[in-house]
Amino acid sequence: MFFGLVLLSSIAEAQDNPPAARQAPLFRSPEERVRPQLPDNLSVRLVADEDFAPFSFRSRTGSPAGISVEIAIAACEQARLACTVEVRPFAGIMAALASGEADVAVTGPRLDAKTLAAARMTRPYFRLMGRFAVNNSSTLDAASAATLAGRRVGVVRDTLHARWLAAYYAPSRIATYDDLAAAGAALKAGKIDAVFGDNLQVIYWVAGEAAADCCRLLGGAYSDFDYFSRNLAFLIRSDRPELAQALDYGLDKAQATGATARILRTYVPLDPW
Repeated sequence: MFFGLVLLSSIAEAQDNPPAARQAPLFRSPEERVRPQLPDNLSVRLVADEDFAPFSFRSRTGSPAGISVEIAIAACEQARLACTVEVRPFAGIMAALASGEADVAVTGPRLDAKTLAAARMTRPYFRLMGRFAVNNSSTLDAASAATLAGRRVGVVRDTLHARWLAAYYAPSRIATYDDLAAAGAALKAGKIDAVFGDNLQVIYWVAGEAAADCCRLLGGAYSDFDYFSRNLAFLIRSDRPELAQALDYGLDKAQATGATARILRTYVPLDPW
């Protein structure tokens, strides 16, 4: 599981108690305002990674769930497509597209040269980023390299986030841990001054039971494609270019109507931006 059992508990809480509205940034610059010429209620088969929470996973009832799954369904509704979703193991995602068992991969394969040679992609709808958190007792009000110089900053060892800190926060005293739970426990106990890690992982820890309201996010999210950031987009069978156009239209409309922001508020308990 991408974020583990703690995440699933946090997702459940977020679904039951969605936080107040907040404005999401525009990851997409809408370009296609005209719906492609397709029949209404055209059947489209979506497939998603069954173990990639919070973006796609099996819900408590066994049905597909997650940020990416719900954004895909919202895009389908806006594009007037009749979409069904199946979750399956990561290894079978591209095979399902290649064999024609599925039309669109919602999550799974990384968007690299090999993947894009075998499938078309929509424009991005989300981005993986990094985030700092501090203890509530901290006087820090910014997460710049200058303000964290000499401070003890925790991070999971042997990760891209750790390499990023070494490159850009060298004046800090970087402490490495086996996992985010251990780094968070050190932050809660006052052994370190800040934690840095994956944006959503840090949010779920801060908002989760283990933190016990000890800590808060510091500053906004960081994006760096040379290290930990990557865009999320849908992959479409290479012989179905009209579906890529239709889903881009649907994603633009879902963003414009606020559906995308509402889905993110449901799954993410604190402001991810």
